Amino acid sequence: MTAREIQQSIAERLSSIYDINEANSIAYLWLEERLGLNRTDVMLDRNTIDVSATTLEEDIEQLSKHYPIQYLVGRGDFYGRKFHLNPDTLIPRSETEELVHKILQKHQQGVLIDIGTGSGCIPITIDLESDITCYGIDVNPKALEKAKLNAKELESKTKFLELNILTAALEEFSDLDVIVSNPPYVTYAEKEIMDKNVVDFEPELALYVDDDNPLIFYKRITLLAAEKLKKGGALYFEINEQFGKETAQLLLDAGFKEVSITKDFQGKDRMVEGIWS
Repeated sequence: MTAREIQQSIAERLSSIYDINEANSIAYLWLEERLGLNRTDVMLDRNTIDVSATTLEEDIEQLSKHYPIQYLVGRGDFYGRKFHLNPDTLIPRSETEELVHKILQKHQQGVLIDIGTGSGCIPITIDLESDITCYGIDVNPKALEKAKLNAKELESKTKFLELNILTAALEEFSDLDVIVSNPPYVTYAEKEIMDKNVVDFEPELALYVDDDNPLIFYKRITLLAAEKLKKGGALYFEINEQFGKETAQLLLDAGFKEVSITKDFQGKDRMVEGIWS
């Protein structure tokens, strides 16, 4: 088969569980990661491949069960770079790229902490795109293994710490310029409307909060930010679209100024930011 034929075959076989655009994206990513062929290679269609010598059939079987392609190949794209992933790390999404872009537009120096860092995609990207000194914090040591690997391979100076943010006091930090977090924010009540590839395979520890306390991480991090940010320092959150106003009010109640809610590319409330005064 040619690369183009393989791409079309994968997309067609997955079209019953994914929309055609996502099925095509999965097919291209498979070709890139498994065979080293980019989209231009596929379009030029100059490659003839012995499919029996590949893992195509085994991989299609997994993908047909909604297993995420990023976990299957062990890597995902974020802000133009490849990040190692495993089932203990969330799969980076374009909404989080928007959050990083917003931070980089406003900050190019200082010290930043990313709370709930997972694969480390947020602080590593900011470190590589600016002169900001970056740290990542996570409670999951298996996630931090990937974060440290990503920092090493991408030649980032980001440092990582294993801490439970609900109990840790961040004693070693003060006068921070930026705190950013994309913490768990999906309520268990929302599981029924979420995609199976997220519900069945992405890490529960990084996704869910109890229905009766959906802002638990935002409350804790806001209090820590009020203690650790320098005057004029900034707090950035990625949020559950249902709780934009409530999250913004947390910052206002804690004494933050210039608090705002930003919508993502889908028009949903997705980011809250505020300045410590």
